[in-house]
Amino acid sequence: MFQLFKVRAFGEYISDTFTFIKLQGKNYFKNYLKFAFIALLLLMVSMSMIGTFYYRILTTSFGSMTGETLDNAFVTENAVVLVIGFIALFIISLYLGMLNHSYPVYYMHLIGKNSNEKPSLKSIRELFKNDFGRLLLFGLLSFITFAIVGIIAFSIAIILSFVIIGIFIIILLVPFFITWYSLTLYFYIDKKQDFFAALKHAFYTITNNFWNIVGASLCMLIIVYVISTIVTMIPYMITIFGLVFGRQGAQNMENIDGSGISIFLVVMVVIYCFSILVSMILNHLLLIQNGLVYYSEREKLEYNSMRESIDEIGKHE
Repeated sequence: MFQLFKVRAFGEYISDTFTFIKLQGKNYFKNYLKFAFIALLLLMVSMSMIGTFYYRILTTSFGSMTGETLDNAFVTENAVVLVIGFIALFIISLYLGMLNHSYPVYYMHLIGKNSNEKPSLKSIRELFKNDFGRLLLFGLLSFITFAIVGIIAFSIAIILSFVIIGIFIIILLVPFFITWYSLTLYFYIDKKQDFFAALKHAFYTITNNFWNIVGASLCMLIIVYVISTIVTMIPYMITIFGLVFGRQGAQNMENIDGSGISIFLVVMVVIYCFSILVSMILNHLLLIQNGLVYYSEREKLEYNSMRESIDEIGKHE
């Protein structure tokens, strides 16, 4: 059983995130992948449509190597497919963005109601469906608000970057804004606050415990970035070295023919899609940690764990 309501310090935000993954990770990611499967599949298809178009343009640009030349008719005939691909990519990305950020909110909400049971996919879907309209509104308001505030804050930080303090501020602004956005969503969905009340509550939560919260977010960002880079760069490097050195003992780029370029580009598209999936999954570490910040704040205000302990004592009397 994972203790959700708990007052946490810097180290506990990080350690409890991995404890959550250890205890709930299998059920959490299994339900997430089931929930997002169709959207992820459509995302890969739309990316493949766009990738295939540019793959054709690129390979035919190597006329002497591939035996083909660029056909302007191909560009004209497939322009509609390209537009459809971009539109589909935008809509699917928007949906996945809503799902990725709201999924941990609903998952933790269900744990908060009953910590002895692991949330089911049906319950999560029902909550997501009921809040879909509010999520769209949140996406619109948050885009406008955080864009304006972010431009102002980063502009000031860039101006100050001529001195050392500006660079330090820029480094802190990234985890600050990510955490601010996530906490706003938690207050907006879980506490049913209106957007600006949630925005204000999230801001005060961070500023009242700034170094612990932002410091933990920065550390988690670094962890996610390092793991994501390792996971995605290894296949990239293997593919590049395989292309350059693996074709019949080739020693230089002149020995690479059109088929080598074709295989290389196809594999690169696959790896790119894989890297996006890995990044989306790893991003949940940060979202879960921000959820722990939210429930730590609630524990300070509501003393939920103390009430649960009193209730447990009453049951055994």
